[in-house]
Amino acid sequence: MTKRRLIALVTFLAGLYYFLEFVVPPTVPWRTLRGEVVSVSPTAIVLRVDGQERQIAIEPNLIAYRERPTGAPERVEPAQLRVGDRAQVGPSTYLSDWITSVNNFFIVLGAMAWGMGLISLVMVHSGNIRRRRPEWYGSVLFFVAVAGGMVAGLGYGVESGWLKEANDVVFNYLLRPMSSTVFSLLAFHMATASYRAFRVRSGEAALMMASAFIVMLGQIPIGLWLTHGLPSFLQLPVMAQWILYIANSAAVRGMWFGMMVGAIAVGLRFWLSLERGAFFDREL
Repeated sequence: MTKRRLIALVTFLAGLYYFLEFVVPPTVPWRTLRGEVVSVSPTAIVLRVDGQERQIAIEPNLIAYRERPTGAPERVEPAQLRVGDRAQVGPSTYLSDWITSVNNFFIVLGAMAWGMGLISLVMVHSGNIRRRRPEWYGSVLFFVAVAGGMVAGLGYGVESGWLKEANDVVFNYLLRPMSSTVFSLLAFHMATASYRAFRVRSGEAALMMASAFIVMLGQIPIGLWLTHGLPSFLQLPVMAQWILYIANSAAVRGMWFGMMVGAIAVGLRFWLSLERGAFFDREL
């Protein structure tokens, strides 16, 4: 129970930092000035704000943002501001200052998680080999593959030698062909799934088949040849473009909206430790 509470506490604090870093402005709002730079000295910045000149002392916690014609404002050192720049200057809230260190911490934590996962796999597969469980030879292949991949990885970036040859064999002559094979199988299954979906058994299937038929004909010259004598809005290329960029875009945006709302809900459940999966159903 103590470990579970510790995990929940660390998860909440990590999520709380990223949430606050996102919603809290990088500078204190009521002490932030925005205007045109009049002068810059090693000790102070003078801004013209609403027609009045305001002097801001350069302190260690001072943050300056230079506005750009396009895109988000660019963060710069206060001394890098130039006369005539549109700038936003104010004391830091410190949350944004720690974002790099926090990100680096979680990168290290992720690397440790990868290492722990590898150790767990080694323990499981070594147990399979010792106990001669069914298909234990697959565990032997696992160790062979891990050892071969580690040796081949040492040849990455090497100009010549047997390490480079091992890297080429593993990554160029084994992994790439196998990846192509897997994607070919996926493409075959997608084609068969499309064929089953196009079998008209309902009104929705008929609508989908008709729209797919229009889009496919609208992408090739024969579609324009078949309908060139009709009004422009009835020509297949025009109808295909309407389906792709109007109807399809609306449907995709609705799907993305639903998925993002679901992702927010799942993220909140993980953040507040309300998720009860296989890991949290048992005592740690």
